[in-house]
Amino acid sequence: MLLLDGVALTDSGRPVLAPEELELRVLEKTDVEFGVRRGGLVAAPDERYRGGIAFLTTHRLIWLDQPALPRSGRSCSLHLSRVTRASPVPLKMFGSRTKRHALRCRASGGLGPSDEAGELVLAFRGEGPESFARRLDDALAARAWRDEEPAPTGTVTRRGDGDGSRARNAIPSFPRARDTARLETTPAGPAAAPPPPPLGPSADQRASAADAARAASATRARHAGVGGALHRQRAVGAQDERTLGRAFTDMSALMRTAGELVSLAERFANATARRTPSDFSSRDDSDANDATAQTSDGSSDDVSREMREMLVSLGIASPVTKASAGALYHRQLSRQLADWLPAALARNGGILALPDVFCLFNRARGAELVSPEDVLKACQLWQSLGISTVQFRRFDSGVLVAHAADRSDDEVCAALAEALTNEPADPSSAAKEKTRARMDAFAASEALGVPPAIAREYLAMAEGHGILCRDEGPETTWFYPNRFAEFETRGGSTRVR
Repeated sequence: MLLLDGVALTDSGRPVLAPEELELRVLEKTDVEFGVRRGGLVAAPDERYRGGIAFLTTHRLIWLDQPALPRSGRSCSLHLSRVTRASPVPLKMFGSRTKRHALRCRASGGLGPSDEAGELVLAFRGEGPESFARRLDDALAARAWRDEEPAPTGTVTRRGDGDGSRARNAIPSFPRARDTARLETTPAGPAAAPPPPPLGPSADQRASAADAARAASATRARHAGVGGALHRQRAVGAQDERTLGRAFTDMSALMRTAGELVSLAERFANATARRTPSDFSSRDDSDANDATAQTSDGSSDDVSREMREMLVSLGIASPVTKASAGALYHRQLSRQLADWLPAALARNGGILALPDVFCLFNRARGAELVSPEDVLKACQLWQSLGISTVQFRRFDSGVLVAHAADRSDDEVCAALAEALTNEPADPSSAAKEKTRARMDAFAASEALGVPPAIAREYLAMAEGHGILCRDEGPETTWFYPNRFAEFETRGGSTRVR
């Protein structure tokens, strides 16, 4: 039976792609049919896998078990190097109208003794498979999974070089080789026939030469003076238009190059993260150079950390687009955003306003920009898709934010209460107990590590929980610890508990 590989999924349920692997097309409502010989995963062989999502990349054909997402379930993948032939299945006159695409595959060789060559059929019960089949043929023709082989080079020693020190990395052309063979086989001496005398140009050749001379004279006249300057300016403009046309026409090649640069940056960042501090500077064994070595190690650590952050933030190698995802665009965009966002939240206090998410996410996507409505819909889909790593929230004032799932209101209230309760600055003061302070939105922003707009919302939230109380003054609104709960009334008099 035809056995397939498993698939590693992200926390949001998207397949984990290799650094050089790019996403080409996504189709839902796709079945994988193996026939009576069964196939699929080693642990779950079956005649058919139903109701999944087909992912086509430059390296693999991935089938996701949609009902089990974000868990893997029976999700599987087929490397395109195993595909020997791909063709559509003809529709029968009185048969099913479901469009199918058959893939003839060879055995993997590493999935067990029961793995053998067979045929895999994709049954598309939703969107039409024409675009998917076209992308599949392109991926099979491109063979992006193969490493580029270096161009063959040869060394040829020219006659008379002696020891061959003046070898060249080029093979002479066939005419030169034939001429050399002819010269080497031609007998030398007085018996050799002299070469025939060169013939003069014919009448047609002389007429062509005269026409060329007149055309050159007319060209020089056209390029002279003001008319020549205008002609050169028009020529430069036409060249610029052709260059821009080629640049925008070859946008797909540009995006592939950008994906390669991003993957290279990610590999460099991972290699930098694995290096130890001793790799960045060489220490001397003497005690006199210990301080210098430690200083060098510290500065190297800072430089490597900054370089790693810059490289990781370059962008997303394979962004989700409407052309590749089709009807699944917003759901796949939501999953990709959920995979990308935790790193950005960790660098920004665990919470970001939705406009900041929009700007940072578009910066990471490069030329494949998304609209604010797309980002809003993607964030609103997190709960329905079962994504638990990030959460979308709307404050009472209408401010929209995205924050990490482990950031709770209780932790924020505790952090604000701790920031408001400070030890006395003068330890010799008679007041040994903790003193009470006040806080505005900017002080809360500094204490929580979030923007002032979000800090203002957190202060209002803590006030609603009874942790803080406000004092609205002419300059700003101050928040104090809520001490009303510490008072009690007995017999008409109020006292502190």
